[in-house]
Amino acid sequence: MTVNMTIPLMPTEEVVRAWMRSMVPPMDLFMADESLVALLGTDANVLIVPRAEFNVHPSYRDIRLANAYTYWTIDREAAFVLHAPPGWIATLPPAVRSELLTYQVTVGRGLVFPAADMEIDSLATSIVTVNGVPYLILHQSAFQVMPDEMCRQLTFEYAKAWDEWTASSIPDTCPDHVRRFANTFPVTSGSNCLAATLFAVTGAEWMATQWLHPGTFLQTLGQAGYMRTDSGLTERGDVLTFVDEAGRVQHATYCIGAGIFFNKNGQTLFNPWKLIQQHELFEAWGNYTCHTYRRL
Repeated sequence: MTVNMTIPLMPTEEVVRAWMRSMVPPMDLFMADESLVALLGTDANVLIVPRAEFNVHPSYRDIRLANAYTYWTIDREAAFVLHAPPGWIATLPPAVRSELLTYQVTVGRGLVFPAADMEIDSLATSIVTVNGVPYLILHQSAFQVMPDEMCRQLTFEYAKAWDEWTASSIPDTCPDHVRRFANTFPVTSGSNCLAATLFAVTGAEWMATQWLHPGTFLQTLGQAGYMRTDSGLTERGDVLTFVDEAGRVQHATYCIGAGIFFNKNGQTLFNPWKLIQQHELFEAWGNYTCHTYRRL
C-alpha cells in the first residue's frame, strides 16, 4: 500500500502554454464611473454598457470572461463597463488613459498586476502608478507585445496565486478514473468543485470540465443513487457538501477512502484537481455546515 504524503504539484510545459493562450480573453473590458464616461467626450469607438445590463447580457456571462476579469472582486460602484476594441486604450489622451487605468486598480478589476519589472516601452501605455506602486492593466494588445519569457513568467506567477500547489500522493486504492485526473491542472476555464465531484461519482470524464450550479449537482447526485446520511464516519465513495446558512451548497468533494478526498477549490483553470487530506478540507470549508451523501 502506498504511504500517503504531501507532494508538490507542477504544471507541464504543455499546460503552461495552454494557460498563456487563454490568459487574456478576446474581449477588452474596462470598468468606469460617470466621471470617466464624461472624460471620454465624443469618443464613440467603445461600447458603454450600464452595469445592470452588463450583468444579464449573454455575451458577457461567458465563464472565461468572468474568471479572467474576476467579476466577483469588482466594486459595485463601477456603474459602467467599457467594451473596447483591441488597442483602444493606447488611443486615449494620456490624462484620460491614466484616470481609466487607475480606476481599474482601485475597483478590483482582474488582470491587474504589479509591474515593477515590466518597464518596457511597448507596455508604457498600459502601466499606471497608484500609491507609489506601478501596475500593469492587462488587455489583448499589451499581452501580444510582451516578450515571450515575460508572458510565461507572468502567467506562471498569476497561476500560483490561485491555489496551493501541493497535494496528497495518489494511494493504490484510488479509483482508476480519478487517478487520471488527480493532481493535474485543467487547460480550460470553468470546471468547478461540483463538476469534479460528479465526475468522481459517475466516472464520466466530460463532466469534469463543466461549470455546475448546486441544483444541477444535487439532482444528478440523487439520480446516481446518493442520499443524505447522518453517519458520523466518512467512507470511501461518500460525497461531502458544505452548505451556507441559506442552504446553498458552497463546496463539494469526493472521498476516495482513508481520509483522502478528490477536490477542486475553484472554477479557474489554475485550480488543480487534487487529492487532499480531511484536515485540509475542513480548514478551508469548516465554517460551513457539512452534509454527507452516500450511495445506497
